[in-house]
Amino acid sequence: MRLAMIGPYPIDGNMSNISGGVQAVMVNMIKGLSRFKDLDIHIVTASFFVDKGVDFSSDGINVHVVPLDRRFGNITLYSNTRKRLCKKINDLRPDLVHAHMFGYYTLAALDSAHKKVIVSTHGMSDGNWGVSYNMVERTRRYLQDYIYIQCVKKTENIITNNLFARKALARFGKKRMYELNNPISDVFFGIDNNAEESGRILFAGNVCEAKGIMTILQALNIMKKRFEKIKFMIAGNTVDRDFYYRATRFIKENGLGRFVDFLGHLDDNKLKEEYRRASIFIFPSQEDVAPLAVLQAMAAGKAIVASRVGGIPYIIDDGINGFLIEKQDHHALAEKIDLFIKDDNLRRMLGFNAQKKISDDYRINTVADRLYKIYQDIWRG
Repeated sequence: MRLAMIGPYPIDGNMSNISGGVQAVMVNMIKGLSRFKDLDIHIVTASFFVDKGVDFSSDGINVHVVPLDRRFGNITLYSNTRKRLCKKINDLRPDLVHAHMFGYYTLAALDSAHKKVIVSTHGMSDGNWGVSYNMVERTRRYLQDYIYIQCVKKTENIITNNLFARKALARFGKKRMYELNNPISDVFFGIDNNAEESGRILFAGNVCEAKGIMTILQALNIMKKRFEKIKFMIAGNTVDRDFYYRATRFIKENGLGRFVDFLGHLDDNKLKEEYRRASIFIFPSQEDVAPLAVLQAMAAGKAIVASRVGGIPYIIDDGINGFLIEKQDHHALAEKIDLFIKDDNLRRMLGFNAQKKISDDYRINTVADRLYKIYQDIWRG
């Protein structure tokens, strides 16, 4: 079976240097699927960093990179990028197309008119482009929401990564849905938690308002007088520069500089080291479906505080394998962190329970086996 997987992928083929949760899911899927010798796997991706199409092979996987629209992508619904992706799909003549994200990758797969297309959702649109944003941002969010709706309406075969996504899509009358967990790299299982440092708290994800970074800083501002040696480590790409400047201004105005470090993007090995040293993982996001960082922290056996939004309550069982708080509630975040710092046994017990919950069903090979069966089901009709 010739498979064309469409979505974000490292354009140098380096599977250890991953940017973003969707890219990590794709890489882990490919690692697992490469065991099936009857699969001829081709990755099709788009990037700002190429001016013309690039084709190469890495570890037996064929990768095809096309240029990504640099300007006016949302306004044109990424028409040029979609044409390039669509042409590459048609040139490959795959037996099955697997697209990721309800966006231009899925639109390109649908444009190809291929009869066997399946889409992994990853995120859900909430239509939140209201009055709190300026006109440019509101327009951009409106167009993204429009693209999302078009993808949902036109896609027949959908992979969801938890029950929350499945319920959200049910209102569109979608019936051909497959459930598949996000695969977690083996790197994050079996981390030695005896090396954790007391008061070292980790967040991993994009640096932007939607991920709750300001909630983290407000919680830190409450805790700074009680815990002199507390340290908040923020790992991830800065995707909203204006927000980053606002956050750093808050840090300076409140004297938080010595308590917080922005680590930037980390590859898997460096991120593993941060999980190893952290005693607590926090993820106060304002909206997420099945955040990979939370699953990685569970695999690492970490005590977790996350927000009760989207699909997170389907992953974290409050008080059993982590704590859930309401979004933007920095007082609750500070309270739960305080509790974990003061109670070693509680912290270790919830971390152990978190690892136990996902130890089997989220490993790469387990997820790949399930995905291969989904492919067979669609291919055979």
